[in-house]
Amino acid sequence: MFVCEHGAALSVIATTLFNQLAAARGLPQRAVYRGVDPQADLSVATLKGLREDGLLLPTDKPTAIAAADVAAATHIFAIGCALPSVASASGKAEDWSDVPLVSEGYAAARDAIRRHVEHLIDQLARP
Repeated sequence: MFVCEHGAALSVIATTLFNQLAAARGLPQRAVYRGVDPQADLSVATLKGLREDGLLLPTDKPTAIAAADVAAATHIFAIGCALPSVASASGKAEDWSDVPLVSEGYAAARDAIRRHVEHLIDQLARP
C-alpha cells in the first residue's frame, strides 16, 4: 500500500507504476493507494502525467487509510507524509521522504518513485 497526504498524487503514481511493473515481471502482488487526509478527487497534474506516460489511469477516488488496510497490507510506504499510528506501529511501514511533490514537477516525482518501485520489485522477485 502506498500512502501520501491526500491520496491523490504520489501514492497514485507509485501504485500505477508498481502494478504495471509487477505484472510485467509476473509477480502476484498488487498495490493500492491511500491518503492520510484524502482530497475529493485525483490530482489533475498526476492524471495528465500518467496519461502522457502511456500508463493506465486509475479511477478510484482518494480513500483514507484505515485499520483494515493496514491489516491487509504486506508493506506500507509513506510518501511525503506521516502515517497514522496504527500504520507506523505495524512493523510494515517504510518512509520514502525523498520524493518531491508533484507540484514541484510530475517528472521529478515520477522518477524518484520509479527508482523506489523498481528496487521494491527487485526485492519481491528474489526467491
